[in-house]
Amino acid sequence: VDDVSVHKMSLWETSSVLLLVLIVCFGVGSPSNVHNVLPKGSATPLNVDPKLDCAIKELAWEYAKKLLPQQGSFQSAYDALGLKECGVSLSRGPRYEKRPLLHQPAIKDDAMEVYVDVNKGSDSNAGTLDSPLKTVFAAVKLLRFRRSDTRQQAIIYLRQGTYFLADTIRLGPEDSNLVVTAYKSEKVVVSGGKEYKFTGLWKEYVNRMGPILAGVNAIYDSAVSPGESNGKAWYYGKVSSPQECQTACEKNSSCFAFTYHDNTTGAYSNMCYFRVDGLWAPYNQTGHYSGKKQQILMANLSGQDPIPFTTLFINGRRAIRARYPDANPETMGLHTNPTGYVPTADKYLPPPTFPPAKEIHVESPERNGTHFPQFQIGVGGPVSMFVPPESYWGTKNPSGGGGSTYKVPSGIQYSKNERFAYRNWLNPQDGVVHMYQGHHWGNWQFRVAERDAEKFQLLWTYGGFQEARGLTGLSGAEWYVENIFEELDAPGEWFYNDKERTLYFFPNGTAPEEGIGTVLDKLFEFVDSRDIIVMGLTFAHTATTFLRDYEVPSGGDWAIHRGGAVFVEGVDGFLIQNCLFDAPGGNGLFLSNYVRNAIVEGNEFIYTGDSAIAAIGSAELIDGTDGNQPRGTVITGNLMHEIGIFGKQTAGYVQSLACQTNVTGNVIFNGPRAGINFNDGFGGGHLVKNNLIFNMVRETGDHGTFNSWDRQPYLTEVKNGTPSLTPVQSNMTRNFFINNYHSAWPIDHDDGSCYYYDTFNYLIYGGYKNYLGHTKIVQSNVYIYPDALHSLDESSKAKSFLTKPFCANSDGASTGEYPSGWGEVWTDNTCAIGNPIVYEYDSCTTTGSNKGLVPFTANNTFYVPTKLLIIQCGGKNLTFADWQKEGYDLGSVVNDPVDTDTIIQWGRQLLGL
Repeated sequence: VDDVSVHKMSLWETSSVLLLVLIVCFGVGSPSNVHNVLPKGSATPLNVDPKLDCAIKELAWEYAKKLLPQQGSFQSAYDALGLKECGVSLSRGPRYEKRPLLHQPAIKDDAMEVYVDVNKGSDSNAGTLDSPLKTVFAAVKLLRFRRSDTRQQAIIYLRQGTYFLADTIRLGPEDSNLVVTAYKSEKVVVSGGKEYKFTGLWKEYVNRMGPILAGVNAIYDSAVSPGESNGKAWYYGKVSSPQECQTACEKNSSCFAFTYHDNTTGAYSNMCYFRVDGLWAPYNQTGHYSGKKQQILMANLSGQDPIPFTTLFINGRRAIRARYPDANPETMGLHTNPTGYVPTADKYLPPPTFPPAKEIHVESPERNGTHFPQFQIGVGGPVSMFVPPESYWGTKNPSGGGGSTYKVPSGIQYSKNERFAYRNWLNPQDGVVHMYQGHHWGNWQFRVAERDAEKFQLLWTYGGFQEARGLTGLSGAEWYVENIFEELDAPGEWFYNDKERTLYFFPNGTAPEEGIGTVLDKLFEFVDSRDIIVMGLTFAHTATTFLRDYEVPSGGDWAIHRGGAVFVEGVDGFLIQNCLFDAPGGNGLFLSNYVRNAIVEGNEFIYTGDSAIAAIGSAELIDGTDGNQPRGTVITGNLMHEIGIFGKQTAGYVQSLACQTNVTGNVIFNGPRAGINFNDGFGGGHLVKNNLIFNMVRETGDHGTFNSWDRQPYLTEVKNGTPSLTPVQSNMTRNFFINNYHSAWPIDHDDGSCYYYDTFNYLIYGGYKNYLGHTKIVQSNVYIYPDALHSLDESSKAKSFLTKPFCANSDGASTGEYPSGWGEVWTDNTCAIGNPIVYEYDSCTTTGSNKGLVPFTANNTFYVPTKLLIIQCGGKNLTFADWQKEGYDLGSVVNDPVDTDTIIQWGRQLLGL
């Protein structure tokens, strides 16, 4: 196994401005005591004309409305694109006629019908429209009794209302040929929660003003001007002391916290401000005095048979589990200010010691002539916590960018300056620590086992399996801790004490009259059946899954929980349409193992704890010929946004050990990592077409809007009906990807990716990539300013984080025992760029037998400020003229920069607008 990782850093500069860029070859080695902080990413590039950026985003909004016309003005996309700040009106631009969905459900005239009404029904009724049942369970039971032959279609009609499930609805082969649908588009909510009534139960636990804290500014992040107010902070007036400001806050029902500026603060001198958004984000700053209200209510739920819950919904949204630092995870993260995370720990404690894994290496068959020729896996040892206990990353020398054996820290030593450092926690074992992996490739959750207050340490023995890579030589990174009663100190926060059966709540204004606590993590389970249709339902109130079983399905970076609000396995013929997955605690829809002809169309996924849609199969080591995978899946016309509230190695759509997938016409935005992820190259034969993706990779790094890996070979019969390790070519075409925040490439073909055909894509703020892969044809794409910069590293003041500012780059190309980089084609593309270095190939030669390691380039058009283009090739800089003399880029031309209208017109032509 090749355990050599290539790490490289270089500098480049343009003629107009010096830009220090960290060129990272996927897993740069760093000392283990380095603590990473993700630089703040931006939706808007730092070095692109704002008028152009706004025009591109307005075009994206128009494309979104075309793809999903049922969204009307599509305000969620409008808001996410920041078009109000661009001066674009919500009423502006074309509207598109609503059109029928592509896949019309086959509803048969002779279907057996059962009606359910949670509000007016009874399970002793006949199940007719006039005499409906009350529960879905009763409807399933009645159909099983009445229907003797599943060749007859059955339909369960749900009338409007919220159906609180006592258990997961499990449907098997006897339930085949079944439709579960809302009746005549009535609003139907299927809930995994339990409803609680609070009226008359609330009692005051604490109600007081906290102490005045000297040297603390509680409105620092509000960016409020002297003597003015905004949505975060209200200006009260000038007062003579912090005590007077505190008294004024105590009397004002809208004031949660206050800050007094003394006479050393310039234009703010003697000003009193109220914090009104419920956020406590203290910043150490001399000349300031701050404090906050402490109001906690308690309600004993013993009379309602409470079931312990990990999530509480109030007024339809997740309330905030008591935590440090204060933040709402649905709206805050590493992409916001403040982030809601502690930036670092003083120490990340050493990982626990495990015996080596038992390694399995399949020597034959193997993919000859590739960087990843053999299948390998480690069982037990350091990967014992996964279920099953096996992983590509369990081996001693896993190959790939930053490859190392999986391990996670055993705890942290936090700073004695943290505000909780000297507070007593009565039950620290209730706590859960959320922490980023050091490279920001994902995150972990750990169940706290112990707090050593004298050493300022939090220790754990369970968790860290929520992403597959582990420490990779670095420490952890940003973190927060939740479910600690003593940290219940901000509006909207709650804590449930199961022993006391008591809910504690910090109200944000009026105390709520009711709430829903999560119970189930899975609502519907369809197993070993056929011809299933689900339409028009809302799935809500499912429990978090980040401390449930996770597995490593293949050689990508992912670990995943095999479950979702709707779970499908062993099903042939599955259609889910026009459904809303509202804040699932884990994955939304999960297609597991054998699934054929599944269609996921016209659904919306919002505020997902993990991924919106996952399709994950299985294989017998290298052998995937048994067909135990999702195949022929269609993911089309869906809206996926606000993804990965808890899990950060998550996506709108992710697949692993799945093939022949059609992902078309979806709109995906606002997530921590890729919008679409292919975790391996199993089988191939995919079509990714006409998708709009933006605002991804907001809280992680070294990734792309679309991401793929292919580190493990798999034997399938997809290519030609006989066993082969070679996948069928996959096509990516007519997509509109905006590469912002920390996304380094719009199409990130990472470790070993091969057999892709990328054509006619409109790719904003990023270029082409190959890393340790081969055989990709990239033609007729438009790349707009791949040298755009999205983040500012505050520690070095360098505009620099994980950037590849070139029209095209290929890294890791080599010959020898583990070759890569051959068979790459980049032709007929258009690239507008400010950086004169248009290509970067870290190891290449233009002559001799190794010439094939350089991508073949021809007939490309470059729009740049200078005609003196530079090709970085194997550490040498070549002029464009010298490059063409070597036989590359014949037919390619260099033109002056183009205006905004031309760039937008290119997009219109590619996207059919």
